[in-house]
Amino acid sequence: MKLKGKITAPKLARIATLIIFLALIRCLFEPFRLQYYSETTLSMSDIKPFLIGSLIAAIALFTMNIFSVYGKHKIIVVLSILCICLLVAVKIIYAIP
Repeated sequence: MKLKGKITAPKLARIATLIIFLALIRCLFEPFRLQYYSETTLSMSDIKPFLIGSLIAAIALFTMNIFSVYGKHKIIVVLSILCICLLVAVKIIYAIP
């Protein structure tokens, strides 16, 4: 099934999965980066938004992989968009610059 040009639904689903995987890696390693540049020890309240973001991305990736097994590529793209919206909402709620 073609969406537009040469981009098919399975290819778009793989790209979306890759983007969410990169977001998960970023959420997991951000506290280490902050600790490196911080003069004080990070508290749980400093790390909490990144843990929440990691949990959101991990659940999204797990769900996307399950749908990938069943060939539901359009649902994978929708899930990735929903995941990105949730990650942006966490960023806004916790006022992360």
